Amino acid sequence: MIKMIITLSGETGVGKSYLKKEVQKRLGIDTQAIVTTRPKRLDEVDGEDKKFVTDKEFEELKRRKEIILPVKFLGYQYGWPKDKMESKEDSIVELQYSLIEKLKTQIENTFTIYILPKSLEKAKLKLKERQLPKQIEQERIKEMERHAQKFREEEEYRKQFDFIFYNDYTEESVEKLVKIIEKKLKGEKSL
Repeated sequence: MIKMIITLSGETGVGKSYLKKEVQKRLGIDTQAIVTTRPKRLDEVDGEDKKFVTDKEFEELKRRKEIILPVKFLGYQYGWPKDKMESKEDSIVELQYSLIEKLKTQIENTFTIYILPKSLEKAKLKLKERQLPKQIEQERIKEMERHAQKFREEEEYRKQFDFIFYNDYTEESVEKLVKIIEKKLKGEKSL
């Protein structure tokens, strides 16, 4: 069977990192640590959650073409390791929502999932739990609100995703997402 890349996209605070870890743990599929210049959060493990590098290191990886889909978001650079994206193993990755169309032109077998919070207020609370500096927190909340509005209003934008998933931050929500991905990996049509 052809390998598949499962992508989790959505605004900040919707639980992408947590859901990715849970899917990986429960299904045993590979995860891909995005490369970023963003500072490491207290609960993150370098090389597991993300690969944290300096701006200079990031630019060198880009120069050597070891990163694909580079993007700048809220002042930091992000990119995905080319060797992992082109491996023969199924994997799951968080992907900036603006890169979905570009990914689909570069990688054949993808299943793109957009994650929405059942409650925008709950997502804001989850974001505040990160204890980010106030300015960054406010920027991310504004981005969250802009993006949620764009997603609601623009049908063409929604159409680029294969599946829309509503996260309510419960164990049942995690189990539902795991079942959806498991069915997709098995080639089942009904999700």
